[in-house]
Amino acid sequence: MTLMSLAEYARRVGKSRAAMTQWKKAGRLVMQGDQVDVEASDAWQKKYRRDGMPEITGDATTVKRGRPSVKQHVEDGPQLNTEPTCLTCDVIEARLAALDWKQAFDWSVEVQRERAKRAAQCVGLVAIESNLRDDGHWGGFQLRNPACQDQASTDAIIAGFGFELSAWEVVKHCRHEIEASVWPDTGERMFGDDDATVVPSLLPTLARPFHQHDKFGDT
Repeated sequence: MTLMSLAEYARRVGKSRAAMTQWKKAGRLVMQGDQVDVEASDAWQKKYRRDGMPEITGDATTVKRGRPSVKQHVEDGPQLNTEPTCLTCDVIEARLAALDWKQAFDWSVEVQRERAKRAAQCVGLVAIESNLRDDGHWGGFQLRNPACQDQASTDAIIAGFGFELSAWEVVKHCRHEIEASVWPDTGERMFGDDDATVVPSLLPTLARPFHQHDKFGDT
């Protein structure tokens, strides 16, 4: 039996840490405590995953969330960068905490639709909107990962398989993508070196409230 951390298994199959967290919650990984049973998890993917077992990369570099092509780390500072930048989750959380509940959002439909698209851009995703149709499109947004080579793969869709996400749900999902991953039973972080790639100037789109009826203290 070979055991790996979630981060190591994510690197092995070329997936993001956020994807590994989702796989674990969905029961797509065989766990031994906090470790991944590699052989058993591989067998599960081969048997049950629609796209089969992901290609084993053998890459020892860390899989970053957000835009994977950007590898520049910058020190925290008051000036926001307009380019995608890799920041630690501590820095991102501090910046968002300074923005939460302190902005006067325009809650009109058009402005919130634009906010949703910019929130997706902030974390390296794309928010695609579709009108209500009779072929399974429920009228709303779908979050996609443009870094996924096979856009027909289920891994390309982060949320909103039926284009059912509202604008505020897009914002909430995008914020979740860059928040530190924690174990639900202990609240401890899954990854000691957690970071994400964001467009710093667009972080205000991820600030609370997500919806005009949210109240201070909501999570």
